[in-house]
Amino acid sequence: MTVSNKSLIIAIAALALAIAAAVAAKFLLAPPGEVTYTAPLDTTCDLQAGPCSSAIPGGGRIELAIAPRPIPLLQPLRLNVKVQGMEARAVEVDLTGVDMNMGFNRPKLQRDGSGQFSGQTTLPVCITGRMAWQAVVVVTGDKAKVAAPFRFITTHN
Repeated sequence: MTVSNKSLIIAIAALALAIAAAVAAKFLLAPPGEVTYTAPLDTTCDLQAGPCSSAIPGGGRIELAIAPRPIPLLQPLRLNVKVQGMEARAVEVDLTGVDMNMGFNRPKLQRDGSGQFSGQTTLPVCITGRMAWQAVVVVTGDKAKVAAPFRFITTHN
């Protein structure tokens, strides 16, 4: 066996080990009994017009509001989330470009009251002038993690 063949075998074995470790970590280190649920996207809701909400299992709801409106670029945005029907330990909003990678933007919101969370972020400018965004509200509870996606469009002159 040549040196390059040995190196290839070692590299493949290391990759297989890394994949096995990642799978084991996902299943063995996850909190016992945690359930992950992704709510369906409501394409009729427009965050530019006002708050949007999404149904979650057990009759609950997650509502997202972004201010000011219209939603500006390169200016502070206020994110407000209301959670009903589940006890939320943490809330984050993952903001991503639908058709273009705009970098990592996932602010952690602070608890304002029973089921209410808020925080701030800023959206970068897209060079195309019009940008479709997805805001996924991620709510972590004691035994469940729920993701509720919302979409909106920004424009830049």
